[in-house]
Amino acid sequence: MDKKFLRKFGIKIQSLSNNKHLFEFDFNQKLLDQFNSEIDISKSKGVCNVILLKSEMMLDVTFNITGETNLTCDRTLKNYIHKLNFSKKILFKFGDEDEEISDEMIVINRAKSILNISKYIYEFFILEIPVKRLHPSIKNEDNIDNFVYKTNSSKKIDPRFETLKKLK
Repeated sequence: MDKKFLRKFGIKIQSLSNNKHLFEFDFNQKLLDQFNSEIDISKSKGVCNVILLKSEMMLDVTFNITGETNLTCDRTLKNYIHKLNFSKKILFKFGDEDEEISDEMIVINRAKSILNISKYIYEFFILEIPVKRLHPSIKNEDNIDNFVYKTNSSKKIDPRFETLKKLK
């Protein structure tokens, strides 16, 4: 894990006033590879707009993430670009030690001066990728005819079978 690369996702929270603050972070595949290089997505990129509302007791952080990634369809094995646009919220409460209470609430040490959000961008991005990956050309996922290749040639029936059909 490249700590120098991840530093650009840090927010200096001690120097912030008790108010609303806006931040913008660009990320790409390199960020995702920092946490897990064996993921089966590629060419990911996006922008994370962070709205941080600081008070005496906590940080209310909203992540607005837009991006895209290259996925492979589970049925046709075609590559396609999957677009993402979503928002997530985390409350960081000030306490004596770091502790994760739930998915939406985390206790951080009061003395912490920098909050690194790279891990949260990674987690949110990965969780928004669908488990069932279908190419956009497959309209109805239950219709098997959509991904069967059709040909224009018509089948010619052997003339000998024509007489057999008349026997019915």
